[in-house]
Formats: sequence, structure tokens, C-alpha cells
Amino acid sequence: MMKKMFVLIAMLFTGFVFAQNSLTGLCELEENKNSDQQMFVEFKNSGKMDVWVAVKTKSGVWEYEDKFTFGYSFDDSILKVNVGKKTYSVEVLFSTKRWLFNSDDMNKFLIPLNLEVYPSMGEYTAFISVKKAPQFKLVDHFSVEPDSGKNKELVVWSFTDELQAMIDNYYKKDHPEVKIDYSLTPFDEFSQKLDSTFASGKGVPDVMALEGAVVRKYVEQGEKYLLDLTDMYNELKFKMVQYPAEVGSYNGKVYALSWQTAPGAMFYRRSLAKKYLGTDDPDEVQKYFSDWNKFLSTARRLNNNSNGKCVVVSSTADIYKPFLGSRKDPWVVNGKLVIDPAMEEYMEMCKTLRDERLEGFAGQWAESWFAGMKGELRDDYGYRTEVFSYFFPGWGLHYVLKPNAPETYGDWGMIQGPSPYYWGGTWIAASKGTKKARLAKEFIKYICTDDSFQERWAKDTGDGISNNNVINKIKDIYSEPYIHGQNHYEMFGKIANEVNGNLAQGTDQVIEELWGNAVAEYMNGVKSKKQAIADFRSQVKSTLGL
Repeated sequence: MMKKMFVLIAMLFTGFVFAQNSLTGLCELEENKNSDQQMFVEFKNSGKMDVWVAVKTKSGVWEYEDKFTFGYSFDDSILKVNVGKKTYSVEVLFSTKRWLFNSDDMNKFLIPLNLEVYPSMGEYTAFISVKKAPQFKLVDHFSVEPDSGKNKELVVWSFTDELQAMIDNYYKKDHPEVKIDYSLTPFDEFSQKLDSTFASGKGVPDVMALEGAVVRKYVEQGEKYLLDLTDMYNELKFKMVQYPAEVGSYNGKVYALSWQTAPGAMFYRRSLAKKYLGTDDPDEVQKYFSDWNKFLSTARRLNNNSNGKCVVVSSTADIYKPFLGSRKDPWVVNGKLVIDPAMEEYMEMCKTLRDERLEGFAGQWAESWFAGMKGELRDDYGYRTEVFSYFFPGWGLHYVLKPNAPETYGDWGMIQGPSPYYWGGTWIAASKGTKKARLAKEFIKYICTDDSFQERWAKDTGDGISNNNVINKIKDIYSEPYIHGQNHYEMFGKIANEVNGNLAQGTDQVIEELWGNAVAEYMNGVKSKKQAIADFRSQVKSTLGL
């Protein structure tokens, strides 16, 4: 992004001497003649100057991505640029082949626009002459009049009060000049509200939060509805956890980013590990669960060593997310349904755990499932069943395990388990039609990438974040008493960087619900495996046309 903005300013100032000719020219930085990111500038007799950001495609065609409008005039060797209601003067030196602009003068009005240039010749910045612009096609277009500093306002919609806390307690303090019109809608109503607004094209917010279960629905329609964030992400991706951007990308463009990561881990009861495996040390316990074959053999060992009292999980549904994370391919490839081998392995694993009574027969989120966390799950005969583990992301540790099983404080350990995976999360996107494209991007950049904000947010809330620079800076300060003093933050940071976000698709929610039903029918003996899979394929075809 900084490269683009530097070039933008180069293009903006080059060729002002042609203002009276009302021409369009392609301007290049002297040291950047072969750049694939350039700026086209059109000077009009009215004193209005239109500036387009453009990129050159592999086919050699220039495609426009963004548009800005400035007012300008010349007074001898002084260029006057109008930004909002303010006028800035820039000293200009002319020569035969180049014009030199005073960098300090330029930055007086560029810095309020979140731009900055650096001098290439002493205190001046050099540019070469304008040449004829090549053919181009307009692929996106935003007419943005830069804010003067007093008129900055964004309309933000969300389904979670987390974003409101970020705005009220952090963003507004760091950006007091920006007014946020914030609207909170319950999650079960949010998607419908957004859909109807997009359909009508009226009242669309500048920025919106998107929950993990539905983010792909909108990302895959990004070209139609969402602002392209690719340039901003490319500027910052060196420091970011990769999977949130993968989830927020479609057809090579980034449409949504997240401030957080929600990688999942395996939480186990230390007392049961020591009793039946001979150790509660996380490094040693991980060896028993480093892949799915070892997971099954250890489940059998727990059962045998406990005389049938200890089960590896309370519900087969607990291992669904980790199995999804172990896939090589997503559900849909080239428009066709694909059942990854990992999904058939999940089906067989569930059947084996059920047939050999290696799981607790509890429904996920049912009362019996919660009972297993505190050692109160009972079987059909009323005997107590010991549950060895649960699979959760960070929010599961803080908002499910800890409040529902306070009596087990300190008796938990944490390992990665058989496969890296993620569960949930919130993404942020901007409307393609926003008239505040620059401000919207800067807002998303702050929430999703800013080092200072993310460090404060992580320390204040314990939330997993998406900035590796900050993760590495603060990871060593954590010790969670509930899991016997382990550093959960460091482990979650490591797992987050192993998650494959490219597996996420907009059809996941429908397909995974149908697959879960098929697995249950096979696991419970209602259908053969062959029949369950055949019916699943038929249901996907009738529902999604795949």
C-alpha cells in the first residue's frame, strides 16, 4: 500500500504544467519506471484533477482500482492544492526533463490523508515528464473527496458488542476526529438485514462485521458488494497470521480481514492422564494424540486402563472441527462436490468410538455434555463416566470450560492434538459502494493490523489476535492457572499459523450439516456407509446443485 501511495503522489504532482491542455497522462517515478502500479492523472481547465490508482494485469491491460479528486491551481512557481476546505502551497522547481517538489510542503497536506513522501534529492522529490496513457479498463471506481478532518464519519454495523468496545475504548481515543455511527443487530437478524440492504442498494453501511459462519457467503460475492482490501493487506501481510486473510479472500482478492484468530486445541484432564497414561506432561500427552491413528489407540488404552470408565470425548461431534481442519481439499473443487478422505476417516472414527463405547454418548451443547466437564456424566446404568478431553478454541477455554467447571480448576492441560483447526471468529469488511473508501480501509487497518491497538486489546481481553509481531512480543507473559499454569497464548499463536484458511467456502454450513447427519445415521446403524454417502450426495445436489 505504501508503495502504491508513494506512486500515487508521484503521479498526482507530475504534469501539473500541462493543466491548461486538459490531458490524461501516465506518470512514472524516475526510479520506478517499470512498476506495475501507476497513477493516471487528468487535469481539467476547471481546476479539478482526477487521479486513478491503476495496476497492470498479466495481459498488459491497465485496470483502474480507485479514484480521487483534488482541486489545484498554479501561482508562478507555487502549486496550490485544495484538500477539503484547506489550501496547501507547494514550492515547485522546473527544468527541461523533471520537476522538483518540496517534500516538506507536500507532507503538510499528505500526512492528514495518511500519506507521506520521502525526498529523493535533498529536500525535494523528483518526477519525470508525463507520457501518453495506454488503453485501460475501469474495474472499480470511488469518487472520494478527502476529509478535511472535521467531516470524518463512518457507519458501522455489527452483530457483536466486541467491535463496539474496540471503537469506544480504543479507536475513538486514537482517532478523535472520526465519528462512528454504530448499529448493533442480533446475530440471528443481522444477515437478513445486510442481505436486504445490499439488494436495495440503500442505506448500506460503510463497514460491517461478519461472523465466521457466514463470512464466506459475502466474500464470495465480494466483487459485487465488498471493497477490495488486497492492496492494504499486501502492505501488511508480512506480519499477519495467514488464515484469516485466506478465509476473507476470493479469486485472488482480499475482501475481509479479522483482528482475531480462533485456533483450536485439545484440553485434557491432567488427573486422568496421570492415572491412565502415566503422565500429565503436555509434551508427553501430545505424543499419544499426534495423529488420528494414535488418537484411536489412546482412546482404547484409556478405556482398557479404566475398565471402561474413561472415554476420550463426551461426544463424537467434538472431533468434527479438528477433522475438518485435517482435510487437503475443501468440499467443492471446480464446481463439484468432493469428499476428502479425512471426512470418510471421521465417519469411521465416529462409528468406532460409538461401537466400542469410547465416547460419552452426549450431544454437543447438551446438559450431559457440560456435565462431563466437571466429572458428572453418567452412563445408561447411572455409573459415572470420566471424560478425558474436549476440543475448543480460546473462547471455549474462557467462556465454556472455566465457567461451567470451576471445580476442576488447575486439573486441565492443553495440547494441539491430531490436527490444527479453527472454530469461529469475526471478520470486518467494507461496502464496495462506500463514499468513504479511504477512511473505511484505515478503520479496518487499525482494528485488524495495528500493532499498538492489537497489543492493548490482547493484554486487556486475552483475545487471540492476528498480528504475529504482537503475538511474538507478548506470548511469553501468559500463564493460565486453570490449565495448571500453561502458556495457552503461545500455543494458540503457534497453532494459528498452521491453520489452512483456504478450506473455507460459502457452502460449508449447508454441506457440513448434511454430512453430520449422514455420519450420525451411519454411526447409529440407521444406514450403511455406502447408503449414507449416496444420500448425502443426493441431498447436496438437490440443495446446492452440486
